[in-house]
Amino acid sequence: MLLIVLMTVAQLPVALRQLLVVLLGHQNTGSFATAGVASAGCGIGLAVTAPLVGRLLGRLGARPVLLATGLAHLLALLGLAFTTEPVAFVALATVAGLSTPPAVGSGRAQLARLVAPAALARAYAVNAVGQEVLYVGGPLAVTLSLLISGPTAALLAFAVIGSAGLLGMVAVLPPREADRQPRGKGSALPGQATRRTVVGTHIGYMMGIGAMWVLVPAFATTVGHPDQAGLLVTIWSVGSLAGGVLLASRGRPGSPATAYLTMLGTLAATSVALLLPRNVPQMAVALAVFGLALAPFLAVTDEILARSTPAVRLPETYGWLQTAGQLGIAAGSATSGVVNDHLGNTWAFLVVVGALGLALVVALSRRRTLRLPSAAPQAETVGSAVPAGGSGFGRDDAG
Repeated sequence: MLLIVLMTVAQLPVALRQLLVVLLGHQNTGSFATAGVASAGCGIGLAVTAPLVGRLLGRLGARPVLLATGLAHLLALLGLAFTTEPVAFVALATVAGLSTPPAVGSGRAQLARLVAPAALARAYAVNAVGQEVLYVGGPLAVTLSLLISGPTAALLAFAVIGSAGLLGMVAVLPPREADRQPRGKGSALPGQATRRTVVGTHIGYMMGIGAMWVLVPAFATTVGHPDQAGLLVTIWSVGSLAGGVLLASRGRPGSPATAYLTMLGTLAATSVALLLPRNVPQMAVALAVFGLALAPFLAVTDEILARSTPAVRLPETYGWLQTAGQLGIAAGSATSGVVNDHLGNTWAFLVVVGALGLALVVALSRRRTLRLPSAAPQAETVGSAVPAGGSGFGRDDAG
């Protein structure tokens, strides 16, 4: 629990970075164009380095990588706060993206080592809840800080808080394990087919999420209430938060593969309802229902990767998942914006339906790769399994 709290705090400046970069970029340079390019630089930088940093985690251990990237990221954010020249601002924003500390990837990998297999699903559900709290409360904290001090002080405050959380993570991490990352090209690693399925599916899933970030504000504007866009996004996140809390308290339904396909199918089915609303209250209901399966799907995704990936490769795998997510978000945002402008907001939600439907088709066509063996590669590093018949889902994970 302490690790989950600290990794959530460490993620704070990363989660709010692109919003703050846009606000700060406009304030410092006077140009939304510069602010937009700088925000894109953050995302591209993260997509490029996430797998590489993840590999370094496996080879060097978490502490040196977290400390080095944390220092570089903090310096880049400090530079952003006081830079007014457009080219320099974009360059520093890109450096901030490139040096993003792998707090979440490292923390997820550590959970797979610290938590017994039978409790892993709940651990990842609690982590998903923490991330949702961050994305629900973060924008509100930014709004409050802007009213008090402005974007410069807000960026500095969140950078310092995030750095404190990162140092806390470094302090509580267990000693580095003695195993080493496998080298050698072409050797088949356990669970490779599973990882390909999950990462490929994740691109479609995140394409739908990227489209939502464009289409929800567009819907609010279309129905004449642009000021309600933030409320709708918050309701969507609260729905996801509720689903994560339910999974953490009740447990995963069935095997990891069954839960994965069920959650993804639920997302695809409930996304169809997004085509129906004609006013803000109706959309609020549709978003709350659509959000229910979001956090549970991500939690089961994390569990499947943790149970199918050798321990030293797990941080790199989470890095590839982040890269896939950034690609999906970019594709979804760009596609939905074009469709919204040419066909209208209602039809544009078909981008969400289509992306999630495609993700479901990929997952179903490769569903055999999602079935985990009774002795997953992580079994030697995550601890003893709970005996069959134990609490939670002990019977399901007794292997």
